[in-house]
Amino acid sequence: MTKTTRREFIKKSGMTVLSVGLGSQAFWRHVRAASESVLTQAAALSPADRILVVIQMDGGNDGLNTVIPVSGAAASLYRQYRPTLAIPEANVLPIGTDAAGTLVGFHPNLQPLQDLYAQGRVAVIQSVGYPNPNRSHFASQDIWHTADPEGRKRTGWLGDYLDLAFPSAENPLLAVSLAGARLPLTLRAEHVLVPAVGSVANYQFRTQPPGDHQNKMQAFLALNRETASDHVLREQIRLAALDTYESVQMLQSGIQRYTADPAITYNSQNPLARALQQVAQILAANLGTRILYVSIGGFDTHQGQATPHATLLSRLSEAVAVFYTDLVRLGLDDRVLMMTWSEFGRKVVENGNGGTDHGTVGPQFLIGTRVKGGIVGEHPSLRAEDLNPGLGDPKFSARAIDFRSTYATILEKWFLVDSREILGGAFELLDIIRA
Repeated sequence: MTKTTRREFIKKSGMTVLSVGLGSQAFWRHVRAASESVLTQAAALSPADRILVVIQMDGGNDGLNTVIPVSGAAASLYRQYRPTLAIPEANVLPIGTDAAGTLVGFHPNLQPLQDLYAQGRVAVIQSVGYPNPNRSHFASQDIWHTADPEGRKRTGWLGDYLDLAFPSAENPLLAVSLAGARLPLTLRAEHVLVPAVGSVANYQFRTQPPGDHQNKMQAFLALNRETASDHVLREQIRLAALDTYESVQMLQSGIQRYTADPAITYNSQNPLARALQQVAQILAANLGTRILYVSIGGFDTHQGQATPHATLLSRLSEAVAVFYTDLVRLGLDDRVLMMTWSEFGRKVVENGNGGTDHGTVGPQFLIGTRVKGGIVGEHPSLRAEDLNPGLGDPKFSARAIDFRSTYATILEKWFLVDSREILGGAFELLDIIRA
């Protein structure tokens, strides 16, 4: 039975998406996921194709202490509302004025990001959110994952892109999540297989007991390469096993092509840096991967915010900068676009615990060689009439930018597809990507 026939079998059986996370119990987690999954075909990249790296800032990043107002009414209100959390003006790293003429700057721990900004490699998109914001982590993340504020969709916006752009593909590593063993909803598709890889090193089959591994794997493959079963679930498990084996072999052999440069040091104590180094390994392998997903958590800063938030921003900035340097070394920087996102911002007024509570809009970064660097949009207004009554966070007003505009821009100007079919409507395109 050919591979195409195997995949067509599962596609016709009407099942949905497969998430693969291989660790010590890798295969059996894969099998359990297979009971509600579908395998399809995915195609390899050509050298000219573009790659998206998504960085999730999990927990709701405090945008006001990330991109900080330095001049005008916003600056004075910022310091009034945040008597202990406001970053001293002398420490802010100025980056320029926004569309309304407000001078803004980065948190002092974003120095490596400011260096990239000075090179024209960073677009700062201000006041990003969506109408009628939801302040629940789970609901708001689902909205960002699916691009559906109504919460009706079961697939992610990038999963929908994969289904649309690769209807007949054969590559099991077309997209890869490195954000833990659970597949982010963003990458959930109807037809395309997306593995969730907790660690590149652990993405492999393990046998128990560990002795005689080779013979056990040969027996495993012989069993699963037998004639197809007429039993749907049994056949699904068999095909899931074979596709998992193929993706493991591709990845483990491919990453051997990556050679570290002693001059480019990924901080081993920085989880995001470790994840982005694994992204670099996958990209250097030239496996045809189009989308890679990583996450950095801890942004839900309800109390004692100052030090942990500063640490998180340092990790983000440090990891992105060294990864970009590595992409330049590998000759891949022209093909890779990085996008950050967080489910919401924080309230304007600091709380009594030295932290900030769930809010609405916040900044978003696009980073890469083909980014048009600069500031897009306006800093959120902090005037009382522009805050949600009784909630203390900025309204989603005409000055705000719908996050689906960022998505539409990436889909249309980076991946060169019609965004309307994926997003369910037309959204303003931002001038942030070079042709």
